[in-house]
Amino acid sequence: MNKNSKSTLGILTAFQVAAVWFGAHVGGGFATGNQTMNFFVKHGWNCIWVPAVVVVIIGLTYRECLILARNYGTYDYKSWSKKMYEPYDKIFSFIFEIGYLMIVLLGTGGSIAGAASLLENYGVNYLLGVLITGGIFYILTIYGASLIRKASTIITILILIFLTIIVIVGISSNSSNLSNLVSARYSPSSIGSVLYNGLRYAGYQAFVVAIVLSASDTLKSNKDINKSMILGIILNGVMITLSCIMLLAWMPGAEKETIPILYICKHLDSKFFELSYSVVLFLAFISTGIGCVFGAVARFEGVFKKPLNIKKRRGVISFICMILSMAISLFGLTKIVVVGYGYVGVIGIFAVVIPCIVVGRIKNSRFKKKKNISENSTLDI
Repeated sequence: MNKNSKSTLGILTAFQVAAVWFGAHVGGGFATGNQTMNFFVKHGWNCIWVPAVVVVIIGLTYRECLILARNYGTYDYKSWSKKMYEPYDKIFSFIFEIGYLMIVLLGTGGSIAGAASLLENYGVNYLLGVLITGGIFYILTIYGASLIRKASTIITILILIFLTIIVIVGISSNSSNLSNLVSARYSPSSIGSVLYNGLRYAGYQAFVVAIVLSASDTLKSNKDINKSMILGIILNGVMITLSCIMLLAWMPGAEKETIPILYICKHLDSKFFELSYSVVLFLAFISTGIGCVFGAVARFEGVFKKPLNIKKRRGVISFICMILSMAISLFGLTKIVVVGYGYVGVIGIFAVVIPCIVVGRIKNSRFKKKKNISENSTLDI
């Protein structure tokens, strides 16, 4: 294999892992505009630069996590957390476990709530929408697992295409309002509040490293990991920044909406546009919600080995997860995002972001020094 083909293969591998991060980030919650609205846009014009900084922080967190995983061969979050947090792994591994399970339940609950809110826009009662969506999720989790896994990449691509189109049209359609807000430095919140909410967003997303870790075993060097994280920062940073700029252009009207991007679609006076977005968004909710349930099933299917066989165990775990998530969805998407994601984000700042960037970097540097000493000693012999 020549150098060019090796380089191309390396970039493709790095891109695949970056795409896993992108897919986990740009799911149903992001595609509604609710997350970006409540963490960034409603705080004013600073949303045009703060999200990019937050994505860099997330990327730096993931980088140290992935390097540590490569150093010790720990690509599942359970064994990774033991290495990451030792000698205090009993405490911090438990906190990470709780945080990850919370994003699984909140992610599923948020997807059900979002889908129910979407159906509500078309005349379906919210509670009935919760029951319908929960039923669809459960059936697909049991009988359509392989279908959803195959479709998740296509759904992510559809989200990217539609969001890009909506962002371009949305910004251009209300550019004068955007210009006025930015020139007036519209900011109902202090810069301290803006940065704090940005860090909470980073803290919540930090738990998603559990998903990225499982896909990162193809990255064989620090250089590969660096490439992947740079690509991930570009992909996620550009998309979230453009989304925030578009939502800012439609402030303050979009602020109180459960699905702000649907609000914008309706004001663009295109039924085809609105319907197409609704279909893609519903698919995004299904992909995100069921992906979260798969995470819970994978974690607990080996815990209760008797008396149920593997299929029945998965069914029971999925059912419990779905009941809890449906209960959470009754709070509504905005409450789930503001309160649920917000509190998990605070835990993530102190349990994942700071330890990984600071302690993780120290551990990775020590590992590199030990490896160099060992290699030099071998060469001397």
